[in-house]
Parts: sequence; C-alpha cells; structure tokens
Amino acid sequence: MSEFEKIRYTRQKDFDINDKNLIDFEFDGKKRKVYSNCNLSIFVDDYCNADCKFCVAQLRYENISKAYLKPKIEDDLEYYKRLDEVLTKIEPLNVSVSITGGEPTLSKRFIKILELIDKHNMRKRTITTNGSALLNYVDGKRIIDHLIDRKFDHLNISKTHYDEEINKKIMRYKKGYCSNSNLEKIIPYALSKGLRPRLSCLLLKDGIKSVDDISKYIEFYEKMGVDNIIFRELMDYDENTMCNLEKMDYNVRNKVRLNDIWKDIDKDSRFKPYKNLLGYYYYVEMYYYNSVVVCSESADLKQQTKEKNKHDDIVYEMVFHPNGNLNGSWVDNEDILMKYEVKK
Repeated sequence: MSEFEKIRYTRQKDFDINDKNLIDFEFDGKKRKVYSNCNLSIFVDDYCNADCKFCVAQLRYENISKAYLKPKIEDDLEYYKRLDEVLTKIEPLNVSVSITGGEPTLSKRFIKILELIDKHNMRKRTITTNGSALLNYVDGKRIIDHLIDRKFDHLNISKTHYDEEINKKIMRYKKGYCSNSNLEKIIPYALSKGLRPRLSCLLLKDGIKSVDDISKYIEFYEKMGVDNIIFRELMDYDENTMCNLEKMDYNVRNKVRLNDIWKDIDKDSRFKPYKNLLGYYYYVEMYYYNSVVVCSESADLKQQTKEKNKHDDIVYEMVFHPNGNLNGSWVDNEDILMKYEVKK
C-alpha cells in the first residue's frame, strides 16, 4: 500500500495539531495558541446571485429568505473601521487571507475591503467567487483589475460543469453568470497579470461524478490555459445540527465518494501522484494531469467540531463576520476571539 493510500484511509487519525507550529497570542485579554499556517476568511455578505442546490453555507438554515440572513454592521464606515481594527490586531500573525460569501464581488463594500487588505500587507491573498462580476466595472475599473492592483495571488472560481446548461441547472443563477466565453477572457488575462486562477468543481451525481468526467472537465479548461483545478467531495456533516431540508436531501442523493474516485485514479496512468495534504478536518490528494495540477479534497464538518472541542485553546482558522466579530468558527456567535461591541 502506498503512502497516499495509508493516509487516505486513516486521515484525521494521523493529524496531531501539537506537531504544528503554534503561536501564543492574546485576543480580548484571553490567551490562545494560533496555528502558524492560520487563514483569515473575510465573509463579506450572505447575498449571492446563485442558489446552488448543494450550498454548504445554507445547511444550517431553513431557507434563504427566512433564516439565512446574518446580522451585520449596517453603517459602512463603521464596518471599515472595525475591519481595519481587526486586521491591525492580527497583522503580527502574518496570516493568509481569503475573501468569501455569498458572492463577495457583488457587495458595495468589496473594493474598500480589498484596499484594507492591501494596507495591512496580508500575505497569500485569495478570493472565492462564482466569477459572474469579474468583468463588471466599479469605480471606473473592472473588478478583476481591482484584484490585480491589490496584489491578489489566487482567484478561485466555482464551476460545477463545463456544460453550461448542466452548470446553470445546479447553480441556479438568479441574475448574472460567468460563462465559458467569459472564462476565455478571464483566465489568460489573470495569468498574464500574476493572478493565478483555479477552477473549483464539486463532485455530484448530477454533474461531474467519475474519473472520465473529471478528465473531460480538465481537458476542456486546460485549453483555456487553466493549470490548477480542485475537485471536492460534498462535506460530511452532523445532520442533527442542520435544518435546510432541501439542501440536505440534495447532498445525500448526490454524494460522490472520493475514495471510489481515488481507486480509479490509481489505475489511470494519466494522473501522476504529486503530494497529499492532511488538515484538521480535510484531506487532499494532488496529481499532475498533462500541464494541470489537480487537487481532490474530502472534508468532514463533524471532525472539525471534534478536533476543536479537543483543543479549545487553539485557533485553527479565523473568520471575520459581517456582524464585526472575529471568530475561530464559521458560525458568527461561536468561539468569538474579538467581540464587536455595538456603539451607542
């Protein structure tokens, strides 16, 4: 059995956070240990112009219109002041930063957020987007150019299928769309400016579900110049903590197991093993396929909770929420590191 296969099946049993470099740090008077490779995610807004059938962010909520509305700082200037304050505090940690949502590029605060990230010289700057607004103009300049000017490193674009009709059916856009013809403009331009694009594809029985499908997806976008693609397995989660029945039902019916995919990849000479990565709740296997680096990721939200409960003094990742809280959790009232106090 190869080293890939050993970790593939044991996964988080082999993960020990105490083997990692931890940094002593104080948040609001409380001492914590921060994982040295910690990432800060800035969750810009709930709003998204798509309603993806698989959306993990909505699993905890009954429906979009009723419960998937996080509290937020309403005043723009107060929001910028708070984000600036948080970035100033954590700047010594030299964390990487990711912008996410919702669809972050559609927020009126997006350009100022880029400015603040650049001001604090945050390292390894990444945005995750459906790509629908990248060619839109804001303040006289396209959003993709704002990202380039603010020295962003990685551009993650979600695309569940190379077939436009299948992709639209799964992602259910309400308005706006990043078509393949848009990507033919975005990909080479981004590469020419040092902004590395990566396509992100969720494995689904309704979409990309086999090694043959994966190969077709890779080859389709390789022709556009894409050299980095990630295929993700639907996350495992504790059903008792979720209440969006539509999303839960879809995810159960559409689960494609990467263990099965990996077994087939092992027998396919087109995929050259590169390396694997073990995180505290995720596992990644990486391959070369022609000129493309292919990542494949499996994640387990139950393991995330279990690991954090076992080491509650350790900060594995940070999330800045719309309500102004800095958390060690994707839930805005859990594991609060810096609590935002409403100004009276």
